[in-house]
Amino acid sequence: MSEQGFGDFEFERKFFVREVPEAAALDPAPTLIVQAYLFAADGYAVRVRVQGPAPSELTDDPGALIDALADATTGTMAAKGPAVSGTRYEAERELDALVAGQIVRRAEHVVAKVRYSMWLGEDGWIIDDFLGANAPLVMAEVERGGPVVDLAIPDFCATEVSEDDRFRNEYLAHVPFGGWADAYTRELALLGPRFVHSLGENRLGGV
Repeated sequence: MSEQGFGDFEFERKFFVREVPEAAALDPAPTLIVQAYLFAADGYAVRVRVQGPAPSELTDDPGALIDALADATTGTMAAKGPAVSGTRYEAERELDALVAGQIVRRAEHVVAKVRYSMWLGEDGWIIDDFLGANAPLVMAEVERGGPVVDLAIPDFCATEVSEDDRFRNEYLAHVPFGGWADAYTRELALLGPRFVHSLGENRLGGV
């Protein structure tokens, strides 16, 4: 399950999930991701990330999380453009893990999450369980090498947020979900689930 699509473009769809699905929790090697947004405006963003095997004990402190990764850390920097119909420019390059970690430690806008991976049908899915100020947010994401069309959407996906900028990580770094979780729960109950219908046929509960 690649972080990138074709070349420097990624093709993905994102969904709000109420809790980590049982199938995802069976992942024997979840990944801890701690990432900082150095710039974010009008859909453009610059991100520095460190990641590695998730430790058994987690904390809300980004610095402690980076310490827990120890020597297993990898570092990257990515430049992103605005998303349009499930497609987004993303150029990601490797960084020295120590340098990346020191940048994230000093950054103001940080997101931390545990990522689980699983296969459902022909698609690879990732489940992100957010930590700290973004708890209790859980999101599911599916990526392909081209546009994500005619998707079988699992039952655990409560609603699609592919086109909801509030669920972009750069927004969550500045306005954490924990501060508006109750309001969103009320919004979802009032409006009900919504799915993007411009990317072929959605097959709900098809996995």
